[in-house]
Amino acid sequence: MKKRLILSCSIVLLLFTGFTTYYVNNIRSKKISNEQVISKQKQKLPKKFIDKKTAKQINRKFYSHEKVQAGAEMSFIKYPSTFSKLVASGQLTIIGEITGLKSYVSNSQPYTIANVGVRQVLHGDKSKQNKTIRVMFLGGNITKKEMLAPVADKKFMGVSKAEASSDEVVTIEYSNNRLPKAGEKIAMIISKSPKGANNIPGEFWDINFANKSAFFQDDDGLYRRIPEAKSFGGGSDEKSSGFSENDWNEQDDKKMNDGMNELINNKLKK
Repeated sequence: MKKRLILSCSIVLLLFTGFTTYYVNNIRSKKISNEQVISKQKQKLPKKFIDKKTAKQINRKFYSHEKVQAGAEMSFIKYPSTFSKLVASGQLTIIGEITGLKSYVSNSQPYTIANVGVRQVLHGDKSKQNKTIRVMFLGGNITKKEMLAPVADKKFMGVSKAEASSDEVVTIEYSNNRLPKAGEKIAMIISKSPKGANNIPGEFWDINFANKSAFFQDDDGLYRRIPEAKSFGGGSDEKSSGFSENDWNEQDDKKMNDGMNELINNKLKK
């Protein structure tokens, strides 16, 4: 079954992996406060997949276009309540190093396939360690003509003929689903994508619940998710329960970040 992202005045994406529904609107990112620091990662991993010079060249070429920043408000079905359940929702949990980037376009929506060198298998098929796999990220490079195709004929959108026929490439990146860069290390919980999904050739993997299962390594060595944007007024649940959506998101980020770093620490001790 193919996954689709339909672009109109708003963008709606249904990802069957993890039963995730995306409603895309304008949002901003937030910081995780009072996060427990477990320990800095002094990793002794078996293989380095890319050197700094090559990574810089890949990033310069891929990110040489104008960036279009979009937001992503997410509604999850059967989102796990604990980190162990989040890991169990995927087929493979890894620490990966980004070694290549290539975008594909389907239904006026860009997707980026990242080549990922598996530095450590944290859960799942151990034979994947030291291998390179392909992982899909939302967003990427797309021509303005492709991006605007669904709305080009709608007068109220004010799309000019020049824009509607432009082959200029832009990079679309969603606030909560940032694109990776070559050389970055990311801990991910992933599952194999259905063959032919989003018209992308070859075998590749999806990140379960999108940004909820992608943990980027920060400068301090810890792995963290990109946090949800804060809702104005604290979120919709505050009046009924006294516990705001913002509070829930912040606590969930902390719980899952701590869980991932603890899993990594435990694996590296063995």
